Amino acid sequence: MIEVKNLEFAYQKEKVLHNINLDVKKGESLAVIGPSGCGKTTLLYLLAGLEKADRGAVKINSQVLAGIRDRSGVILQDYGLFPWKTVYNNLALGLKVRGAAAEEIKTKVSSALERLKISELKDKYPAELSGGQKQRVAVGRSLVLKPDLLLMDEPFSALDALTREEMQNLILGIQNRENFTFVLVTHDIAEAAFLGHKIAVIKEGKIVTVLENSHYGEKNLREKEGFFELQKKLRRLMSLDKKGEINDEKAEI
Repeated sequence: MIEVKNLEFAYQKEKVLHNINLDVKKGESLAVIGPSGCGKTTLLYLLAGLEKADRGAVKINSQVLAGIRDRSGVILQDYGLFPWKTVYNNLALGLKVRGAAAEEIKTKVSSALERLKISELKDKYPAELSGGQKQRVAVGRSLVLKPDLLLMDEPFSALDALTREEMQNLILGIQNRENFTFVLVTHDIAEAAFLGHKIAVIKEGKIVTVLENSHYGEKNLREKEGFFELQKKLRRLMSLDKKGEINDEKAEI
C-alpha cells in the first residue's frame, strides 16, 4: 500500500527528514511517534501529498505520489471544520465538491452519522459541540469519501483521557470493518502501542526503528502485560541519546 524510499526533506536549508524508508501493507496501521520537532508531521504531509520531497519517493498502491490523492483522507489536529456549516453539511462538503448526486450524499452522510453515533447532532454547528463530538465529525467527513488510506496528525491530543480512549476504540473498530490503511502521528506512547500495527520511532528526522506490534487488535489490550511491556520498550527507545545510551532525565518521563 505505502512504500517510502530514501525520503529526504528540508525547509529552506534546514534538513527535516533524513533517508526515511517505510513499508505499510494494505489494511495495516502505522503509528509514527517521536518528540516535538522530530519531523513526524512533515512525514505525514509528504504522505498526504501536501509537501513534495527533495529526494526519494512515496508510492501508494505502486503509484508514485505526485499530489493530493482522492482516496486519501486527512484528519488534522485542529479538526478543520467549517464553523458556518452544520455537522451534516461539514460531512457532505467533500461529496458535493466531487459532484455526487443529492441522494448519494444523503445516504452516505446519514450512514456515517449513524456509525459514529452523532445523528442527533446533524443540525448543530461546530461551536455547539464538545471536543470529542468535533473529532467524530472530522472522522466522519473523511469516512464518507471511502478512503483507502487515512492519515491522522495528533487527532486526539486535545481530548481528555477517557474521550481519547473512546475515539481510539472507534477508529480501531471502523478500520477492522472497512479494512483501510491508516497512519497516525502521535507523541503519546500508549496511543501508539494501542493503534499501531507497526510503530516507527523518529528522532531528529531519522527513523530509529520500526517495531511490529504483535498484540495489535487484541481484546482488552489495555489490560494486558504485553501492552505495558511495549510502552516500556518505546519509552526506552525514545530516551536513547545519539550514542545509544539511556538519557536518564528523559527515561523518567
